[in-house]
Amino acid sequence: MKDRFDQMMEKFLVPLSGLGERVTDCTYFLRKDGSLAFAQGYHHPPGIISGKIIYYPNRGGWVDIFGREYECMHKSYRNGKMYSYTNPDQIKKHFDLFPELARTAPIAPIIKNNLLLPLSDFLGFFDPKKSLRLCVELYPKIRDGLAAASDILGVTVDRMGLTGSLQYGRLEEHDDDTDIIFYGTVEENYALMRKIRRIVNEDPKRHVHEFGKFWPLRFYHSGILVCPFFVYALEDEIPLLDCAIRVIKKQATITGRIADIRHSIYMPLIFPLESVKLDGESHDRYTLILADSYVRGEFEVGQHVRAVGELVQVERGGTSYPAILAANNWDVKAVARS
Repeated sequence: MKDRFDQMMEKFLVPLSGLGERVTDCTYFLRKDGSLAFAQGYHHPPGIISGKIIYYPNRGGWVDIFGREYECMHKSYRNGKMYSYTNPDQIKKHFDLFPELARTAPIAPIIKNNLLLPLSDFLGFFDPKKSLRLCVELYPKIRDGLAAASDILGVTVDRMGLTGSLQYGRLEEHDDDTDIIFYGTVEENYALMRKIRRIVNEDPKRHVHEFGKFWPLRFYHSGILVCPFFVYALEDEIPLLDCAIRVIKKQATITGRIADIRHSIYMPLIFPLESVKLDGESHDRYTLILADSYVRGEFEVGQHVRAVGELVQVERGGTSYPAILAANNWDVKAVARS
């Protein structure tokens, strides 16, 4: 007889044959060992996903997933409080807990906090839009929450999908957050990001503070915590799709003024910089790539930043340009104008 876990996987899981040619950002996958992994970004080599394991089966684990005990790779619950692990700590835990990944899953070339996980290790994936349809049927709270988010943001539900635990059908009763994917063109999502920031700025009661920080793109509305994620609707607008990354220098320092933030709400975050100094040498423009979603929505056009990362050459479609690739949110800081 199938237990609750198997019943829900049967309902929500999509076979890998339904994946198509592209792996989309914010997609959960089910490993053959029962672990749940999360794919990020748009740079997934054939037969590979760029992602990391989020939950893994462990007897006595503090996370209950449909009656089975799991441990969490990115956060822990101790003495009544939630604690988060840094991305480097999560990667170390991967190699400690799953030694075979040290042989089969190298660090991803763009999102340095991910591993390149073989698709052959997985049973299937969870489609964000299918999960939304199923969760609306299963959970009135989610149906009402999505309707409320649609109303305040002016975005139809057909532009939405679900990520987080709801993507595989798990409603965490002790949490009030709903992780919503918004699909759109760059301009549509940019307008939506600005609208969310206005809503948040105008009403402090909507503010979200978690893990010791304020989240400018998250907000409370109608009893739920809305956590927005943004996905490109058009492939030709994805900046790093089908690109190659060649490392020129392992570490460089760049300062400059942010010229545009349209691509700063995706994974990875991309900032065109003006009035640049790279290791002390002046440049008119340069590209900064940040492979950490922790600071989505926190930077502004005209803001001056300092970043430390790899100096790389991005090659795509017969074109090539240099960029700085920063791995972690603490590698990029706002600074006073020099």
